[in-house]
Amino acid sequence: MKECWNEGGLRAYLDRELPPDEITRMAVHLGGCAECHARYNELAGRAARVAALMESLEAGQAVSQAATARRWKPVAAAVLALAATVALAFVLLAKRVEAPKPVAAPHAAPVRPAIQQAEMPSGAGPGPALPSPPRAKSSKRVKPPEVQYYLALDDEPIDTGMVMRVALDGTSIQADVIFDAEGRARAIRTVK
Repeated sequence: MKECWNEGGLRAYLDRELPPDEITRMAVHLGGCAECHARYNELAGRAARVAALMESLEAGQAVSQAATARRWKPVAAAVLALAATVALAFVLLAKRVEAPKPVAAPHAAPVRPAIQQAEMPSGAGPGPALPSPPRAKSSKRVKPPEVQYYLALDDEPIDTGMVMRVALDGTSIQADVIFDAEGRARAIRTVK
């Protein structure tokens, strides 16, 4: 009575997972048993179809990923350029607030009007020199350093990033843009 192999044994033989002496026994058995040889051919055909489907799936995924990457790169660049332009416009077109004009100190002496000289008697001559009014102390205001804040382009916090200086073509307008680790523009500020 001949001993036929089960499907698991046939699969192991097909995948070359059997020890060398078992492979030899299986080859001899398949040469003499038509039933096992037919099951082996059926299993080999299924394995070949699955392998072909897996290859086409992997190739399709690679093509799909490449197409997706190619399709999104220009969109991402356009979004980044648009965000930088909007941020620059927002910063540059913001209403500038003028600094308040300095007010004269209340203790400063009033300026003598020119009419006082006309009130002098007609033959008196120029008369004594009028004392000059006391000068107020120079109140030069020390301008605090201007702090330039970044304008956030979204509401997410930035853990790490890289600052890149960009400029508009043909102009002297420059801005610093913070890019996160994924390459997205996260904040911007103008540079003077």
